[in-house]
Amino acid sequence: MPQPRLSRRLLCLGLVAFLSACGSGRPNAPVQEINQVRYTDPSPPSLTLITSIRTLQGVGAHSALMVNGSQRVIFDPAGSFSASINGRPAGPQRGDVIYGVSPAVLNAYIDFQSETGFHVVTITLPVSSDVAEEALYKVEHHGWVSMALCADATSTLLTSLPGFKSLSPSFFPRAFMREVAKLPDATIRTYVNGVQVPNNSARDPRHPDRLPSRVDF
Repeated sequence: MPQPRLSRRLLCLGLVAFLSACGSGRPNAPVQEINQVRYTDPSPPSLTLITSIRTLQGVGAHSALMVNGSQRVIFDPAGSFSASINGRPAGPQRGDVIYGVSPAVLNAYIDFQSETGFHVVTITLPVSSDVAEEALYKVEHHGWVSMALCADATSTLLTSLPGFKSLSPSFFPRAFMREVAKLPDATIRTYVNGVQVPNNSARDPRHPDRLPSRVDF
C-alpha cells in the first residue's frame, strides 16, 4: 500500500506547472470568528464541484467543493482565495475551508476563479441532509492540502461519499469535472469574470466588443 500512495505523490509533483492556480498556506481563523459568520443557505442540501479552467489552453487549473448543509462552506484545497467585501475581510478560513459562504462571498469566489484568462464551471448535485453533513464533517477534518493536489483532494473526498463512490479520483480538475457532469440531476453553469454565460459561448460580459473565446467544457 505505501508504494502506490508514494507513486501518486511523486506523479503529482510533475503537475505543479499545469496546476499553478493551486496555492499553499492558509490563515487559521479563530472559532469565534467562524461562528459569527456562519451562513445557512435556504436551498436544499447539495454539493457543488467548482472547477477553474484556463480558457485558451483548455487545462483545468483548480478544483474546489462547496457544501450546502447545516451551513455553507467551500473546501478550497491548496487555494489562494482571500475575500474582502466593501473593504472588509469576509469568508474567514480555517485550513482549506472557507466559512460564511453567503451569496456575496460565493460571488467573490467565482469572480476570483474566473478572472481574465479563466472560466469556471460549477456542477451542483442534490444530496440528502445526511450526505451533506458527512461532507461537511470530512472537509472540516481533512487537514491542509499541499500545492497542486487540489483535484486529488477534492475528488478523493467526493468519491468517498454515498452516491459518488462509482467515480474515480483524479489529479486533473477538468477530467474529474467531466466525469461528475455525467451524473444524473447535475446542474451545470459556466462563468466568465464572475458572470454566468451560456455553456460554450464565453463572450466576456464586461467586454462585449471582444471576440468570444470558446469554453471547452
